[in-house]
Amino acid sequence: MTAAGPKRGGDDGDSEIEIDRHAPAISEALTRDGKLYRKTGEVQAEQASAATPVETVLADGTKETKNMAAPGDFIVTAPAGERYVVKPDTFLARYTPKRGKKGVYTARGQIVAVPNPLGRPLSIMASWGEAQHGSANCMIADIFDPATKQRKGQPYLIALAEFKKTYKPVRPPRNKK
Repeated sequence: MTAAGPKRGGDDGDSEIEIDRHAPAISEALTRDGKLYRKTGEVQAEQASAATPVETVLADGTKETKNMAAPGDFIVTAPAGERYVVKPDTFLARYTPKRGKKGVYTARGQIVAVPNPLGRPLSIMASWGEAQHGSANCMIADIFDPATKQRKGQPYLIALAEFKKTYKPVRPPRNKK
């Protein structure tokens, strides 16, 4: 994959481009313009007992990506209905079981996110080894560790409609006087 080369069609500004998720256009935008968000709402999740293909389909019908859940991986269904795979260590660090509701979890943690700085459809090779596609108005996100004030360094895409349904800005702590 090139840092930013046309994927489909010509270079007319509307065609999807492939870009390395670590390209300066993405990392600099996250550093310069990224804002902190937290996931809200609840997700449903189950652990895969066998290798299971999972295709992430957005609310508008767009096929965002596909992945293969290995035994033990969590298959998560988000509030907007999209399904995705999360490795056990990541899932347990980012979600807490909801008391009294089997298979229901609440998210914890934060992300840094920024609107797509390229202003056109894009495709990245996601950390799970499959292409992930986003529209010109998608969000680019990375997990943020508040303790170290560092991003994880594994940017991924979130469709704008799903982002608006599931994320809220993190408000800075008030100064006590």
